[in-house]
Amino acid sequence: MKLILTGANGNLGRHITNNTQSEIFSVSRDDWASLDKIYSNNYQGFIHCAYDLKNNLNSSLESVLESNVLSTAKALRICKEKNIPKFIFISSCSVYGNSSNTDEDSPCNPITMNGFIKLFNEELIKSYCIENNINYLILRAFNSYGGYDSFSVVQKIIDCAKNNKKFTLYNDGISERDFIHINDLAKIVYMLYEMDIQNEIINIGSGTSVKIIEILKHVESKYGKFEVNKSYNDSEILYSRANLTKINNLIDYKYINLLVYISDL
Repeated sequence: MKLILTGANGNLGRHITNNTQSEIFSVSRDDWASLDKIYSNNYQGFIHCAYDLKNNLNSSLESVLESNVLSTAKALRICKEKNIPKFIFISSCSVYGNSSNTDEDSPCNPITMNGFIKLFNEELIKSYCIENNINYLILRAFNSYGGYDSFSVVQKIIDCAKNNKKFTLYNDGISERDFIHINDLAKIVYMLYEMDIQNEIINIGSGTSVKIIEILKHVESKYGKFEVNKSYNDSEILYSRANLTKINNLIDYKYINLLVYISDL
């Protein structure tokens, strides 16, 4: 199978590339124009991983919208023009907002700009794909870590411990998150891509939640204590865990345990 992969140089994109035997047409930030030159009917799928979480919407408005909204529109147009039958979008658990109900069929209530943009992309994809007979798969990824990660709170804690830097702990670390190793995420994305699944939204997470303070203590037991600055954030989501009912009916998978991962570093 031949597929197109955007965000190919990112953490997830690189791991998808390493976990597939498919012929991949890799698209990075500077390669978008090359998509117009591909031949119709040559590719069976399009995995859209490209997304900008580093830049702030308020300070880089045009750049963020170009990377996070217009890129999706371009990807969808390519699927239509080149007769690519399957479109996979990497969405986010941020669409659920502060709700502990993460059933894929429940209403979404995002509270962050990232969540709103991801949800807008989802609605755009559903509407466009149904109108143009493109099979879509929206994958709501929970909090990834590992690999080439420099973004997750897991990696930030590890970096602070290893380099004796100060870490800012919000709300005493009581917030709980569902963390999935990037290699697990990449493998599952490709497994779902290969399956005959029509027009679905599916959560991808580990199905367990871990408190930030528990991660911090586990890292300290590995590397020793380091300076921690406590702060408070009223907008921080307190609890997030993936409802895996839907994906568990599709695949049987054993996930990497976060705390074991830290112990084995």
